[in-house]
Amino acid sequence: MSPWTYTGYLMMPLLVISGYWLGGWWNFITPALCFIIHPLLNLLAKERHSHEEEQHDKYPAFVYRLIAFLYVPVVIVLTVWALYNSSAIDRLSFIGLALSVGIINGVIGFTLAHEFIHRHSKTEQAAGYLLLLCNCYMHYGIEHIRGHHVYACTSKDPHTARTGESFYRFFPRAIKQTFLNAWEIEQKQKQRGNKTLLRRQNRMTIFLLLQFLLITAITILAGWKALLFFLLQAFIAVFLLHIINYLQHYGLVRKQVKSDQFERMAAHHSWSSGNRLTSLNLFQLDNHADHHINPAHSYETLKPLQESPQHPTGYSGMIILALIPPLWFRIIHKKIVFNH
Repeated sequence: MSPWTYTGYLMMPLLVISGYWLGGWWNFITPALCFIIHPLLNLLAKERHSHEEEQHDKYPAFVYRLIAFLYVPVVIVLTVWALYNSSAIDRLSFIGLALSVGIINGVIGFTLAHEFIHRHSKTEQAAGYLLLLCNCYMHYGIEHIRGHHVYACTSKDPHTARTGESFYRFFPRAIKQTFLNAWEIEQKQKQRGNKTLLRRQNRMTIFLLLQFLLITAITILAGWKALLFFLLQAFIAVFLLHIINYLQHYGLVRKQVKSDQFERMAAHHSWSSGNRLTSLNLFQLDNHADHHINPAHSYETLKPLQESPQHPTGYSGMIILALIPPLWFRIIHKKIVFNH
């Protein structure tokens, strides 16, 4: 896919700003587009065939990196701008704007944070944690790399939904265990005697301090209403993060080969989405199976794997489906029989 295709997501922050200036119900244009209009278009669209995918080989890797970095200031500036304006708007606009900014931080912010924390570059890792700070969820970076990628599709992974587990049961479990696992991982790292300046301290302590300072600064500089806005948009973003996690591994299990060892991750351990022509293809989030097999690969190199089980529609539609457990179970359980 051409790197310039990924600049199209800039329309989403622009929609948020446009909705704010138009006022009232227009503040809901972003959630309406993402979770009503796009899912309907996705259902009507034809399936995409592999030969319809564009090649990226002729573009150097640094172009894709620059485009990803472009979104970091965009997301941060949008969040700060919304915080600044949140105190002077009516309740309807307040809720709509918080939903919209939360969607941007959840869809673009968390997706790119996930991309950056997988890189070895200190600059990219810093960019990833900066995006996570926008939602006070920095510990996710620790747990995802050293927890989820080790234990995905096992009972030890808080981000793998069990067969028959509704999202409403999964969500609080994932929130709790993500934090506890991250803390445990850091404690073990410290006990191993890593002597670098940063690693003398538990990163969880540093992250909690940074998040406390951010919340304090928002309260002092912008007031309690801005703080409420920040917490609401952060909740929306974290909600979207975990519902995507719910979709990506629901009901898929890796076999245990030894008491402390599981079979290697394979394509059939991750769901794939976005096989429609209207798929958002958000930084190759759809190709999650390839990401687990090749976690060091950057987003533009990820490919769809035929062995991966396919969602019946794209992520936006699957999110709506997951919020209706009886319908979710009825449709998705027909597709995971092969895994048992």
